[in-house]
Amino acid sequence: MIAALAVTILATQALASQDDNQHNTRPYQPTAFHIGPTSPEAPSNFNAYRVGSSLRLTPSSPVLTLDYGAEVAGFPYFTVQSLTGPTQVELKYSEPYDGLQLPYSDGPFLFVNGLMNSFRTETFNLTAPGRVQSSLAQGGQRWQTIKLLTNSSIILTDVGFVPTVDIEPTVHLPGALSTSSQDLNKVWDLGARSVQAACVEPYSQPSTWDITIEGALIRGQYPGTSAKGLSFGNYSLTFFTKIVQGGTGWRVAASANAGYGAYFVLTTSGPHLANTNSTLLPSNTLIAGFGFSIIDQAILASAPPQYYKVPFEISQDRWYRITTTISAAGYNISVNGTQIAFVDLQSFEDYINAGWGNPQATDGTWGFGPFQDQAAYFRDVVVTASDGKAQLYSDPLTNEHVLAEYRVATNSDQVCLDGAKRDRLIWIGDFAHTARMLAATTGYEYIRSMIEYEFRWQLTSGPGAGLVPMQEAMGDAFQFRSEYYPSQYGENDYEIFFLLIVGDYFALTEDTPFMREHWTGLKILVETLIERFLDPASGLLADPNGVLWFTAQGAQNATAPTALFVVALQELIPIARALREYASVKTWSDLVDSISTKINQKLWSDDLGTYIFALDDPGNYSLLSAAFPIRAGIANTSQATRSIQSLSNLFLNIGYKDSTRIGNSNTTQLSPNVQGFLLESLFVAHTNLNVSADVITPVIKNLLEVYWPHMVNQNEYSTGCPWEYMYPDGSPGIGIFTSLCHPWGGAPTYILSNYFLGIRRESKDLGSYEWVLDPVWEVVKSLGVKQASGRMPLPEGGWIEARWSLQPRGRTQCEAFVHGARNVHVNAKGPCRMVRNWS
Repeated sequence: MIAALAVTILATQALASQDDNQHNTRPYQPTAFHIGPTSPEAPSNFNAYRVGSSLRLTPSSPVLTLDYGAEVAGFPYFTVQSLTGPTQVELKYSEPYDGLQLPYSDGPFLFVNGLMNSFRTETFNLTAPGRVQSSLAQGGQRWQTIKLLTNSSIILTDVGFVPTVDIEPTVHLPGALSTSSQDLNKVWDLGARSVQAACVEPYSQPSTWDITIEGALIRGQYPGTSAKGLSFGNYSLTFFTKIVQGGTGWRVAASANAGYGAYFVLTTSGPHLANTNSTLLPSNTLIAGFGFSIIDQAILASAPPQYYKVPFEISQDRWYRITTTISAAGYNISVNGTQIAFVDLQSFEDYINAGWGNPQATDGTWGFGPFQDQAAYFRDVVVTASDGKAQLYSDPLTNEHVLAEYRVATNSDQVCLDGAKRDRLIWIGDFAHTARMLAATTGYEYIRSMIEYEFRWQLTSGPGAGLVPMQEAMGDAFQFRSEYYPSQYGENDYEIFFLLIVGDYFALTEDTPFMREHWTGLKILVETLIERFLDPASGLLADPNGVLWFTAQGAQNATAPTALFVVALQELIPIARALREYASVKTWSDLVDSISTKINQKLWSDDLGTYIFALDDPGNYSLLSAAFPIRAGIANTSQATRSIQSLSNLFLNIGYKDSTRIGNSNTTQLSPNVQGFLLESLFVAHTNLNVSADVITPVIKNLLEVYWPHMVNQNEYSTGCPWEYMYPDGSPGIGIFTSLCHPWGGAPTYILSNYFLGIRRESKDLGSYEWVLDPVWEVVKSLGVKQASGRMPLPEGGWIEARWSLQPRGRTQCEAFVHGARNVHVNAKGPCRMVRNWS
């Protein structure tokens, strides 16, 4: 047990140096707790938690269940007041309550490293009172358990998380909304909390590796893989490892896309933690897997592991030399010069997936990462060619420069992630909603930093020249960006979403100097997309290499991405005009006209009463094939009206499925991301295209009164954040794996501020913009909302404050104020009025 204690000590000591990186030092602490033989089946009968309370666990009541009330994130800690002897406790973390009942909780997250604990359970061995703190962060959770594993008793106090993000109550944010509808208020709060949980300050997410003079100390996590070996194949990898707890783990032939490939775990003869799964991790054994790990991760399958008993004892605290040699037949593995196993590639043949990994299981890079609750040192890595003579790579792993190479460096950028707990990647397409939510809640700083990040990482040469990354890891480094082409550039319309983000930012700020700074990169990206994807035969968007379009489920010459490109160009034209780049104004304006005409000529269907899915799929249509032509103004009033009416065929129980291509089932995913774009298009249809309120309000009422409230009115799933997906019964949409703090699902936050409160930016003339106060009264009244008040942050600093109320006899009071900013005017329309500026 002494060795197990060393892991706890190392974890606590390592974190001491990381505390300085934390922006917010106020811990997140529970709001309620329950102690009993198990966690209650449902989150009920909890007691109020008070800091300093003594929480006693015994063999008869070994489980402490904690409720934090909403999503929190950080480094788990607890204080041991007393214990009756050597004690082991298992900590478990989960966004949904039912994750606490599962062996791996709502994880593990074996897709990317994410600068967090890849596992949602971890075990501590305790021998003395004191504060214990994990060295690996948990990215997002509402629920936690602490379970006593040994025949002893323990008293805990002061349980919580050292924050890695600042999450303030939404009433304290620069942006705010309060209406007479509590459900709408809670729906608005979803996006406001999620952007705080998923947007991270520079240096707030420490590396998951510790670099020491002995080498890299790596605790159980998804392996970090080297950027320098992505083009290698049929090589021999040699390294030294010293096991601190349980075992060690490494990869070979790993792909650029998440490191998919061969994965090996070597376990010790002991000692082992009380809850070690001896079936999955037998003692003194080499375990060979292929895919993401040696276990399945919810929707991501891995090959069944193979087991090879080691003929001599593998001990902790002793260095071993491990060699893995790749050949066309398989992987030959030796320890200290003794062959341990030959792993036949044919056994993994069914799991060689070119979509995730490399077409050949002999090709790809290497990486290091022990399995759950294991820890080991790694040093002196050498890679040689298949002939055993030419040395291709070497590194002692004693210098922190390797952290960026293995994609586990502390984050140096202020960025927003797709989700708080997973995947924790910088998905730029997901940011299209997030940017607008930031503008309505916390302000504009992250929008600027994300735009700067993408342009800094834009490829300047090679086959991907001009493109920006669609997904990037926080722990990666600029100098390796070209190594990850094309894997990090494979969603074509995410490039267009980035253009939309830039256009949205300019519409909100008219920040001409910032646009001038990035004009060259912006122009190159547009030109690259035109050259690569504008099909001269159809006049629509198509990829000759067949690379996927997220908004069109892979279809080419499809309505959604083509219309999205029109929306983006429309928002970029004012930037070009403001910068006096008139050649681009002319080129892009002509292109908008040309593509819009082609969409109406080739993709509108009178028979369906909407725009078809794609040229080669005229019998289907989608939410986005209706939404984006409306937002672009490609559709006229009649087309917009009929497109919205056609949505009834996509309705499934509580919301709308993405397209008619998708069948109806209990596991059909209803996407809040897609329905968010639809929601705004409904308001645009009414305000810009004069579509009757009678047409749009039934759909809006369902989205805002039925669909999104499921995220706030189910205590067992509610995190205070929007979800990634939802099933037709209102539960999380990919089961236990669903991210329940996913900003891409929070569109109502900015839409309610823009169209219910009524503060938004509108085009004025020649591409300039103005602030208006103009609630969409017909929709407001249809939802029975009687009053609203709120704030909208201003890019110059300060904010616009607005309030309105519907009075008896049809009278309306509506007014706006400007606080803390000069020369900001609000055009108050209809019954609304601008009262005065408060500078």
